[in-house]
Amino acid sequence: MKKFVLILMLLAVAFTAAAQNNAYGIDDACFPFFTTAEHSVDDFESDVFETAMQQLLETAVRKKDTKAQTLYYVDRLKRTSHLAQHERNKDLGAWDSQEWNRRLEEDKETVQRIARATGYMQYYYYASELCQTYYYNTAQSVQASAMLSDMMAEAKETGDQYAMWKTLIYLAKLYQRTSDRISTQKYLLEAVHIYETSQDPTIQRQSMTLPFCDLADTYPVASDSARLFYRKAEDCQATRYDTLRVNYYKAQLAAWDNDLPAYRLNRDYCRSVTSFPSLIRGGSACLDCMDKMLAKAPFGQYRDKIQELYSRQQLDFLSSLAAKLEQWEASATIQVRHVSRLYFDIYFIDSQRLEELSAQYGHHRLSEDLEQASKRVTRISILVAVLLILLASGILLITKKK
Repeated sequence: MKKFVLILMLLAVAFTAAAQNNAYGIDDACFPFFTTAEHSVDDFESDVFETAMQQLLETAVRKKDTKAQTLYYVDRLKRTSHLAQHERNKDLGAWDSQEWNRRLEEDKETVQRIARATGYMQYYYYASELCQTYYYNTAQSVQASAMLSDMMAEAKETGDQYAMWKTLIYLAKLYQRTSDRISTQKYLLEAVHIYETSQDPTIQRQSMTLPFCDLADTYPVASDSARLFYRKAEDCQATRYDTLRVNYYKAQLAAWDNDLPAYRLNRDYCRSVTSFPSLIRGGSACLDCMDKMLAKAPFGQYRDKIQELYSRQQLDFLSSLAAKLEQWEASATIQVRHVSRLYFDIYFIDSQRLEELSAQYGHHRLSEDLEQASKRVTRISILVAVLLILLASGILLITKKK
């Protein structure tokens, strides 16, 4: 608590940082520690994350870098979210959702207080995004929907264009997770329109590489529309992660166009990034499959890699690429896995809706029980009051007769 108060005092003293030669605009002395913390946020076996975080906070305070201090609390929230999901995956039966939800909400409130104090409101909304993703990934769709509803109401009430833009991004992400391409495309196009027409400096500073790539994925593989948005994604790349994602998609397009030199160039760049397998899940397997397809290798040589693919986009692209290359066994096998994934999405959506209905029923049932209990208490109170009045009246009569 004392550290938190100290930071708030420092926030009030200084609002500018020194040398800022990195994509995040934080002091260069803070940047290595921030990068290390980001890359080790899922490392639960060593103390690399905690050491980097301590160095980040100490350096940010010494440099009076308010943005770096804000990012410190953002990474704290991110760590809690990832650790909660890790513990849930490790032992679902022993996982205490209420305790983890409480910890997450506390960290979110801290980030949002800091973001308001420093003026970096993008992290105020990013905190909500992290929590929403956590609730979705831990099958708590009621909480995720409630949080999104609160954000939409807040954006409408305040007329905050950035909040509305962020809400559209969140909506698109939720629909993307359930394989609803039409709705994903609709909300991303609205978000793109705001981004391209807004004069809000906060919106203009945001990276649109990922939303543009997600929007491209809603169109047919390697279509003109898809290529248009991949180019837009490349034009606005700002971070190393943006560059990695752009090169990953450029490798796919080069493979589709049978441009082998361009394919190898972009593929090798992706593989040169140590964090590539964790930043783009299934990406390494996708590249391995493309290598084999372009080399016209027998399907049996990479059949097992199909199980390592993660995203629907990877399944869709590879199935289409195999068909284009007339590798029918590979195309059919991958397409069957893709269809199975879509069936799972339908099942997941239906089960989540049933859980939500059950929760609503339980809430209404509890409300009815409480209402009935309240009525019984009221009736009993009235009867007790009447009896007390009668008893008092009887005592008065007896007293008068005496």
